[in-house]
Amino acid sequence: MNYLDMLTRLGVGSAHPGGFSATMSQLSRFPLPAGSRVLEVGCGTGRTSCYLAKQGFDITGLDLRPEMLAKAKLRAQAEQLDVRFVEGDITALPFEAAAFDIVLAESVTNFADIGRALAEYGRVLRPGGTLYDREVIATPSITEEAYREVTGFFQLNALLTEQKWIELLQASGFAEITVCDRSAFVQHVTDDQIAYPDMNQVMDPGTVLNASVWQTSLAHDDLIAANHDYLEHALFIARK
Repeated sequence: MNYLDMLTRLGVGSAHPGGFSATMSQLSRFPLPAGSRVLEVGCGTGRTSCYLAKQGFDITGLDLRPEMLAKAKLRAQAEQLDVRFVEGDITALPFEAAAFDIVLAESVTNFADIGRALAEYGRVLRPGGTLYDREVIATPSITEEAYREVTGFFQLNALLTEQKWIELLQASGFAEITVCDRSAFVQHVTDDQIAYPDMNQVMDPGTVLNASVWQTSLAHDDLIAANHDYLEHALFIARK
């Protein structure tokens, strides 16, 4: 079982670095303007999208996996929210140009062709719109072995340094690029679940007894521990 299949079966709501705690901190420090048209790419089970809908934002959630979107719709129903969820690829967004004021990504862009995805984010943002993209990044000292191991396990298209991210953002037409929250990739899953328990997580039937799920989860934790010197995460804020 691969990493994304594991997340899908578990119905994880906030698998990105820092979890939902990082999402809440980000939205507190960088509040979105009232009335913003927001696109969350790679919305998964819709936790962030539903939170923003409750705050009154016009939110669209997009994900490549129909199984995740089904769980996102169940979450919205449980929370009595009307949220648009759309199946689609971040390298070919099914939206018109300049359709959104904000694009949010939480550890999503790494899984696709990064340059193409960033170009698509720029295309669907209005002039002056803002991208918030929180991603795992590589330290300049990463070894070839570590690079292969990490990208292979997560099935990442690439694992970039901060400087390479900035270069690709610039090449995609973004300006005023700011890098925030750069820190080591350390797992704080238990702390996050205590601070922000996900009351609407939906697991697939039989997941708790599925040995492959827990084997993949343990392999993930071992991978992060073994490569902690080479992995960080950061929030990229870029305006079109």
